[in-house]
Amino acid sequence: MWTDAHRARHEASVKEMVTRDSVEEMARWLEQADPPASEEASDYAPVVAGIAWHLRVGGGWRALPLAFPPWRTVYGWFRRWCEKGLFDQYMREITRRRRRAAGRRPTPRLCIIDTQSVKCIPVRGLRGYDAGKQVLGRKRAALVDADGHWLAVTVLPASVQDRDTLSALDAGQAHWPSLREAIYDGAFIAERCEAWSHQHGMRHTVVERPPGQKGFVVLARRWVVERSFGWLTHWGGLLRERAGRLDVAAARLACAAALSGLQALRNPLPIQNAA
Repeated sequence: MWTDAHRARHEASVKEMVTRDSVEEMARWLEQADPPASEEASDYAPVVAGIAWHLRVGGGWRALPLAFPPWRTVYGWFRRWCEKGLFDQYMREITRRRRRAAGRRPTPRLCIIDTQSVKCIPVRGLRGYDAGKQVLGRKRAALVDADGHWLAVTVLPASVQDRDTLSALDAGQAHWPSLREAIYDGAFIAERCEAWSHQHGMRHTVVERPPGQKGFVVLARRWVVERSFGWLTHWGGLLRERAGRLDVAAARLACAAALSGLQALRNPLPIQNAA
């Protein structure tokens, strides 16, 4: 139910303050993970703010407003942190913090895997055609926990079949050895998908539509990962793939996931009283 507490949470001034605090906290973490070489470049907050603007608005790097550092500076730091894997590392750290805030253990035991095909703007780089969804672009493969928090994410050409995307998640899944069960949809029913789950010490569970069911139906656990993909729609720069390289595209997703998680920690949902 939409209450006054929900309205207060979404006030423009509150959201602006939460965004600013999230950017500053992420900048402080990056300063510790990648200390600047000189005092002149010790303030990462304007750079992180420029990256957040790029992901939120969806404009090109050259379109950064004058309020931010030069676009070459912002893009240079983004590529540096991308090559060091800091965005993925921070995304996992935020997931642990959100799980502790929710009263859960920081390491999950259950994960949900799914893919999303999105169109790609005219840039250089690998892409493909997803015949099932009729999309020419790229495919995002995501690994989330039971609450929809991001555990790992990767980007592949859209022509890659869903059952062949699991190997690209090996590096991300390796950071979560506590996982014991993986939930998939019907596209991952192949034997090699089950073998991949067993290889990583997880049970293979496939959730499919009930026989004879027509129209929309909510599948157990499946809606969680769909909601995680839905969170990306708040970032205009992620509605289409804009990066030329696949690793850069995955880093953009990880950065947006980390910033979204920080904002959720800073401005949590109001507690609903039991009826």
